[in-house]
Amino acid sequence: MKWLAQGTIYPDVIESAASATGKAHVIKSHHNVGGLPKEMKMGLVEPLKELFKDEVRKIGLELGLPYDMLYRHPFPGPGLGVRVLGEVKKEYCDLLRRADAIFIEELRKADLYDKVSQAFTVFLPVRSVGVMGRWS
Repeated sequence: MKWLAQGTIYPDVIESAASATGKAHVIKSHHNVGGLPKEMKMGLVEPLKELFKDEVRKIGLELGLPYDMLYRHPFPGPGLGVRVLGEVKKEYCDLLRRADAIFIEELRKADLYDKVSQAFTVFLPVRSVGVMGRWS
């Protein structure tokens, strides 16, 4: 392998500035900024590193990429596990994927998906009991 390509965008660099310069407070760290060894046996390609998200989307539209791909909500770099509270199990992740798909589908049906910047489900390892009767 000769190259490592990353989707780093300028806000990632800005938010991670302190880790590189030590001159600012870290807003948040990014898995794709400053986490690589100083010397690698491959080149690093970051074609979007100096662009903001709206600029990346504009280029994507010019290239003919699908709107849904360019305007989808962000997904955590560490993966689905950060949306499972407590122990992460395959069955929890499977259930969470199904719940998230239903939630996103309902947002799209109600024409709300593009009106919110993020929407997602979280797996809570608790059981609750539904009450039937007076309020149902």
